[in-house]
Amino acid sequence: MLRYFTLLVFCFSVFVACAERGKLEFAVSDAPATKTQRVFVATTRQRNEKPYDFNTLRTSELSYARYDISIPPNHEVGKIEWPKNEPNIATDFVITDAEIYNKSSDFGSEIKTTNKQYRNKDEAVIFIHGYNNNFAESLYRFAQMSTDMGLLGTPVLYAWPTTENTLEYIHDRDSALFARDGLQTLMEQLIRSGTKRLVLVGHSIGANLLMETLRQMAISGDKSVTRFIDAVILISPDIDQSVFLTQLNHLDPVPSPFVVFSTENDRALKVMSLLTGKQTRLGQITSSAALDKHGIQIINLSEYDDGDGFLNHSVALTSPSVIAIIKKIPAAGELSRKDNGNPRNMLQRLFNQQSTRAAP
Repeated sequence: MLRYFTLLVFCFSVFVACAERGKLEFAVSDAPATKTQRVFVATTRQRNEKPYDFNTLRTSELSYARYDISIPPNHEVGKIEWPKNEPNIATDFVITDAEIYNKSSDFGSEIKTTNKQYRNKDEAVIFIHGYNNNFAESLYRFAQMSTDMGLLGTPVLYAWPTTENTLEYIHDRDSALFARDGLQTLMEQLIRSGTKRLVLVGHSIGANLLMETLRQMAISGDKSVTRFIDAVILISPDIDQSVFLTQLNHLDPVPSPFVVFSTENDRALKVMSLLTGKQTRLGQITSSAALDKHGIQIINLSEYDDGDGFLNHSVALTSPSVIAIIKKIPAAGELSRKDNGNPRNMLQRLFNQQSTRAAP
């Protein structure tokens, strides 16, 4: 058993390590971008020597920034077109403009202005990335998601200090706990800037960071932020189910809708299950009566195989089939409300209607 465990972790580590890490690249061409995605950032990572970049080290001081990212005309849904040589605005994801805010109030003012430009005015969508993501990878991934899914609110990335080493999983779990106060501060800042609705999206360990932050806010008894939470979405959450239930028990009320995207064949979570003593992770559970009692909607993505990557840990973020369904949710939800329908049933129907193992 020990031999099997060691081999599994080794294969996982080697596979991830073989991939070249993403990095921030700025446009070198004067040609105008055909499509630009703006992403705001709050981070507890330390500033890097490279301008506008952040590293893997922790800091209790929250930094605020804004990035305009060019999406190339040849962009494929679910993909990030990384520069292969010199960055090219016509073929690659590249930064066309960026700003680091010296004051949180400056960040808040620009958020307030940007909120008015989205269909869901005064709404911010906060994305909390998973572990083993460097800053560029988390930023470009959220730009890809925002573009492909057609987000209706202002995209705000919370970049917490993960390492760039798959073997430092335990360190990253501690870093997620370290980053709770920063995430709470970000939400408070968004509400102060006039944001009236928060949509919270957590991926992998980022989902646990999100839940721990909601738990500590609930324990404090301060509902000045939580009453503005419009939805919670957990994608492949790396959380022990019993821990998740404990977290939920502190939330009163539990935000609604509350959606968990899971898959039985998530290879990353299988490794995490072994690392944490064979405890099934929340992102592997496809049905649960205990979660149903809390109003948690589980969406099983096990039959979708057109996502990016061997690990099947980012299916909801990279599968063209899944993304196509997610884009339909706002319109379907609006029709459901008009017909006094059940949002939970609406969401389930959208995914059930998609043929299994559909190609894009």
